[in-house]
Amino acid sequence: MSSSKRPSTSSLRRFLTSRPYVHVAEIRRRFEIDDPDCMCRVERGGESMFVGLPEREAMKVQDLWLRGEIGLERSVEVHAPVVVGVYPMRIARYIVDGNGQHANGRVPASHQRPNGQPADAREEPQPTPRSLGPAATAR
Repeated sequence: MSSSKRPSTSSLRRFLTSRPYVHVAEIRRRFEIDDPDCMCRVERGGESMFVGLPEREAMKVQDLWLRGEIGLERSVEVHAPVVVGVYPMRIARYIVDGNGQHANGRVPASHQRPNGQPADAREEPQPTPRSLGPAATAR
């Protein structure tokens, strides 16, 4: 593998979080990792898994996993904790920590009133008009 293709932590993070899901094989192709026998263990909170990446790249994946920036998917076909893919955790973090606001503090259009003001989560929901249905209109 050429040294110019070896990923930095930021380029690996950018690659992994720019897609909804990335196979480990795609990481190997993107960064031209040619060693077919490389396998390293990553650990978090007493849980360990094996990922088919060289130690340098595996430690970067572990660092991103420890920080909660990515999630790791295990293989269901192998009876060992083997990582087959990586997915970003930004969607879950937005829902849990964002309180409906983007990182820059702006409220998305889907959470605004028609006049552009942010909708207050404590407001009572407006009742929806009921449909009379065919039985009520037949009278």
